[in-house]
Amino acid sequence: MRIKLVPVFFLLSAGFPAMAQDSLMTAREAVDIALQNNLRIQIAKSDQDIARINNNWGNAGKWPTVTAGIGNTEALTNLNQKLSNGSEIIRNGVTNNILTANVSANWRIYNGMRVRATKERFEELERISDLQLKQEIVRLTYDVLIAYYNLVRLNLQIRATTAIIDLSKEREKIAETRFNVGSAAKTDLLQASIDLNTQLVNLTNIRQQIRVSRSVLNNLLKREPDAPLAVLDTAFGQQLVDLEDLKKRTESQNFQLMLAQRDRAVLLQDRRIINAQRLPVLSLNSNTSFNRNKATGGFFLTNQTYGPNIGVNLAVPIFNNNITRTQLKVNELQQQQQQLQYDLLKTEIRRDLQVAYDEYKNALAVSDLEKENVKLAKENNFISTERFRKLQSNSIELRQAQLSLIEAQDRYINAAYRAKVAAATLQLLAGEVIVQ
Repeated sequence: MRIKLVPVFFLLSAGFPAMAQDSLMTAREAVDIALQNNLRIQIAKSDQDIARINNNWGNAGKWPTVTAGIGNTEALTNLNQKLSNGSEIIRNGVTNNILTANVSANWRIYNGMRVRATKERFEELERISDLQLKQEIVRLTYDVLIAYYNLVRLNLQIRATTAIIDLSKEREKIAETRFNVGSAAKTDLLQASIDLNTQLVNLTNIRQQIRVSRSVLNNLLKREPDAPLAVLDTAFGQQLVDLEDLKKRTESQNFQLMLAQRDRAVLLQDRRIINAQRLPVLSLNSNTSFNRNKATGGFFLTNQTYGPNIGVNLAVPIFNNNITRTQLKVNELQQQQQQLQYDLLKTEIRRDLQVAYDEYKNALAVSDLEKENVKLAKENNFISTERFRKLQSNSIELRQAQLSLIEAQDRYINAAYRAKVAAATLQLLAGEVIVQ
């Protein structure tokens, strides 16, 4: 996984007025804050810690279990004993104290390699948690960048719309002058005012979109939704993309594919654990005990035993209602199913890679064309404005020129944004997000 930064860019020429900026944040700073504070990352780290803690030989059952116990019992009884030699003991209120203590150990010396298979299964689960954390980091980086680029796009639309509003005000002023001197109908002035108000509404709507997008980005950064945040005013620049290189990296670095492979490895260890049920289990048992029985009456006034013992147990499985065979059949089907899921996932990722690449190439081509259209539309709008000012054209011609400029700028901004999103999607599929 790589995460690095290059400037995030400006689409339009520097002629548009800048927005008021507060809490200016670069894309790198946004990614760093998100990786440090985002709750998704913290949850993934907790899962990684849990898997790492579980991955030990003791949890796999390698080491012996040792237990210790102690007990003390006091009893008060009435005693009536007749012995074989003819003597008789009768005593009331006999006290009896029983003290026991023991330390026992049990160690499975051999259980069909179940312990090793269980330990390797824990290792696979730890690898899965590591991959899931890396996947979450890359995915979060992608989400932050997309939200960041969207704010850049909206800021560029604010600049473009503000410039169009200035042109619309100029048009309205000229139309008003022409109407006042009697050289034009009032309809030209009314249409100019309508078009100006339309652009003011567009500006209001874009600002609302910025507020919503800012809340989305703040949420990824674990900040208050209304926290001040402004993105860097730079233009969208596109890096070259090599489809063949992306395909190779996707085969080896895509997190979904790697996780699917690790899931299959877990199933292989499960099969080893199931097979171990068919094999004998050899256990070593040891027990050290102390027992003392004291009484104030009866045949034995004191009876005390202590000492260790050790033994070996061998358990050979003979028949368990075909449970092991059933589990093996299920495991085999699960492995086949996992392989099918892997193949399906691989096919879908190849499809998504091709779709994202086609979108990227298309957006770049459209962006280049629309960039030229913006230049032509600006020139056409300038000429139309001057002609309208000098009474050489009507308001319809000027209005059409302004609409062409609005549409060209909007298409240009959106095409460049689409290309940036497609490039980030390609990197996400390849298992790395390069912040540029």
